[in-house]
Amino acid sequence: MFFPCSLALRFFPHTARGNMATDRLQFHEMGLEDRILKAIADIGWFQPTLIQEKAIPLALDGKDILARARTGSGKTAAYAVPVIQHILTIKQRITEQAVRALILVPSKELGQQVQIMICQLTAFCARDVRVANICGQADISAQRPILMEKPDIVVGTPSRVLAHMNAQNLTLKNSLEMLVIDEADLIFSFGFENDLKNLLCHLPKIYQAFLMSATFNEDVESLKKLILHNPVILKLQGSQLPNSSQLTQYHICCEEEDKFLLIYTLLKLRLVRGKTLLFVGCIDRCYRLKLFLEQFSIPACVLNSELPIQSRCHIIQQFNKGFYDYIIATDEQCLNDPKPVSTTDEKKSKKKKRKQNHSSSGQDKEYGVSRGIDFQNVANVINFDFPPTLESYIHRVGRTARADNPGTALTFVSHSELQQLSEIQEALTTEDSSCSLKPYTFKMQEIEGFRYRCRDAMRSVTKQAVREARLKEIKNELLNSEKLKTYFEDNPRDLQLLRHDKDLHPAIVKPHLKNVPDYLIPQTLKGVACPLIKKKRQKNSLMKSRDVPRRYNKRQNPLNSFRYRKTTKGTENKTSKS
Repeated sequence: MFFPCSLALRFFPHTARGNMATDRLQFHEMGLEDRILKAIADIGWFQPTLIQEKAIPLALDGKDILARARTGSGKTAAYAVPVIQHILTIKQRITEQAVRALILVPSKELGQQVQIMICQLTAFCARDVRVANICGQADISAQRPILMEKPDIVVGTPSRVLAHMNAQNLTLKNSLEMLVIDEADLIFSFGFENDLKNLLCHLPKIYQAFLMSATFNEDVESLKKLILHNPVILKLQGSQLPNSSQLTQYHICCEEEDKFLLIYTLLKLRLVRGKTLLFVGCIDRCYRLKLFLEQFSIPACVLNSELPIQSRCHIIQQFNKGFYDYIIATDEQCLNDPKPVSTTDEKKSKKKKRKQNHSSSGQDKEYGVSRGIDFQNVANVINFDFPPTLESYIHRVGRTARADNPGTALTFVSHSELQQLSEIQEALTTEDSSCSLKPYTFKMQEIEGFRYRCRDAMRSVTKQAVREARLKEIKNELLNSEKLKTYFEDNPRDLQLLRHDKDLHPAIVKPHLKNVPDYLIPQTLKGVACPLIKKKRQKNSLMKSRDVPRRYNKRQNPLNSFRYRKTTKGTENKTSKS
């Protein structure tokens, strides 16, 4: 039976553990150019991961590859390295500039991540290998000059690449030699099925292709038939999640109010340490949780799919740099349908979800936080709301325990979600007996003293406060938008109206909730918890004034200035020393 203090120990930040196997193939043994090897050493990779060790030599031999490897296993470098090597080899005999590699990604965030990775790998050969990322919300005409320069590698979503082809900004019929589809199992889920099929008509008949995916499903099989020719299939991990020696998974049964009480205790008492991702069911829940944590001066940021791609990427960069320890987010399957979906109904609802994603208007259909994005050094994942599907759970939890780093996952489960929990347990146990969610018995009575504080904070987190928090963020985006900068210069009155609009007050922050009184901390957590305790006010010599009563020292105390002496009549009389 675990106590709250033992939970804290399991959420302490982890250090990387490496398995330096001497019998594994190394980067310098793969026949790569010195400039690539120098960039790899500069990044700090000492040896290839399993997917890199198996895929790179096959890719250099010209094989088509269908690879399944779990998130965080190094799939991006597994195809980026051979693509760069191939381009450098071609340029030794062909001087004509052309687009020779196309990398298709399901989301804009992943597109930027791929571009950054390629730039790092080409740090010492940037003049010979040029990459262009055409993801984003920029106008097609604004991206036309970039494609007119014919970069060697183009990274984009299927819809954006097809749009450029239809506008004749991009022609690949005679130049393309390599095609990569990253997160292939998600391409159809994001509504790119028709775009991808139309795009393939603009490609040459012969090219080398790579499909990288964390899962094998019907969509991947369809892509395999459309794109690959006698591929080498790499299924490197039997389980889609690391085993229990690297990833520790817990679940705890708690209802709605207890969820907020527990998350407050874990974060405020710093029982959860290190970078943490908190997943919820919808965007409103993101802001509700954010405003709740703000009541206790716990800073967190929201990854909102309604915000522009630049803002979302900026949040991810700040998180990776350590400006934030907590990110609150949804995953892509919850954007349009936050209701739980049973794993048995997953296939039935797949077409419906594709259609919903494709027709989404208010939210970015190319948004996906739980998939593909490289959140660096994530120590913990907390499923504040239960994931709707098994796949969603896998890719949420896959944000931690990446590469050789250990991690911890904690899932809050209500009584109505116990059936879904058992289905996920059964699916994970079938793949690997060590990949299971252990029940965590948390003594809620130990933190019962914090309940009144949580209720006090929740009174401020109203529906109106959540609405105004979202409006405030959108207003800031409008004021800081580069696209609207020219418009505001031509229409200064609109800018003034926006700036001087009624002030928005997302929630009233109560100062007394900031600190945690020592008497509220349970005895079992006294040696583990390290909350922000309210300090005693220090004495200040400058505080002396007429309003402050005079304090006497012992010598000046008038009550001690009396003594007794005998009179001539033999009686005692009280007189003053003075």
